Amino acid sequence: MINNIKYITAGILLSLTFASCDESNIDPISKVDPGQDVSAPTITIASPTADVLIPFTETKTDFNFKFNVTDDIEIGSVEIFLDGTKLKTYDSFLDYRNLSDTYVKKDLGLGNHTFNVVAKDLSGKSTTKSFLFNLDNKYVPLAGEKLFMPVFSGNVFTNLVTGSSPTIVGTPTTSTAGRTGAAYQGATDSYLSFPIAGLFGTSELSVTFWYKVNASPDRSGILVVGNPTALAINSDESRKYGFRLFREGSATLQTIKANVGIGNGESWNDGGAITVANNSWVHIAFTISATETKIYFDGVLKRTATLTSPLNLTGCSDLSIGSGDPTFTYWNHKADSSLYDEVRIFNKALTLSEIQTVMNQ
Repeated sequence: MINNIKYITAGILLSLTFASCDESNIDPISKVDPGQDVSAPTITIASPTADVLIPFTETKTDFNFKFNVTDDIEIGSVEIFLDGTKLKTYDSFLDYRNLSDTYVKKDLGLGNHTFNVVAKDLSGKSTTKSFLFNLDNKYVPLAGEKLFMPVFSGNVFTNLVTGSSPTIVGTPTTSTAGRTGAAYQGATDSYLSFPIAGLFGTSELSVTFWYKVNASPDRSGILVVGNPTALAINSDESRKYGFRLFREGSATLQTIKANVGIGNGESWNDGGAITVANNSWVHIAFTISATETKIYFDGVLKRTATLTSPLNLTGCSDLSIGSGDPTFTYWNHKADSSLYDEVRIFNKALTLSEIQTVMNQ
């Protein structure tokens, strides 16, 4: 019995010795001086960043206010206000130097609004940041803009400039994967059609839109205006009128090109290529002046082609969006399965600076 007690006691002492040895290998905890509290909090408002447009059928919306607050030492409190009314107070923080949050305001009504963020640090220094914006369901066109189709959910493809809706052919849909909401989603044998009356200048026009390419099928029409009577004669005759913006290529590269009819002939613009694997939105602009055509990607000129005569729209009556149908399918440039967002048409040839302004809307 005594021997067992000795063994047990020795074992306990040995365990304590090992524990003491292990603890000696642990680095001691050092206190880090946070430094002096020099700066007031910094505030970034991520939403809204511009006036907000909602569908013309709506008079209110649920809106996401997004903001970020940082401090060099520690945030004390954050308050957010809408039109002078406090929405929320934050006084507890998982990260004591950073706060990022989204506040959902239900049923925000039309009109002018002011969003305020007030942040204080523990030393009492305070920062206030405000953003004034307008929530509206009536669109104010840009200079020369005759069509703006931002695409709203529920297959709403309305031209906000005129309030008119296109003829819907087939079964196109809307995708929630748009740049800022819904986007036009192409489908087999499907496209949108608008009358061209009032859309274009006599010899000038521009089209701009955001585009996420789907390389299947390997070619398609994008925006097409044609003369069906000339097509009945032959395809070469049909290309003397209207214009055709289209794509073709492979599973890795898709080239955006244009063909323009000038009455006594045609002009080709071989554009530029999109890398399919990037799976990204590209802003495309196509302009026609009296003497040349230009294709831009993301505000950068890709290619210019000359016109020996101005654009000729004789016998043309309709614009097809998302397909070469009904006048440009003879080289298999049929329906496009890609995504489209914020399609705009102008009655003039936009300059580079104007295109960049449109792109940043």
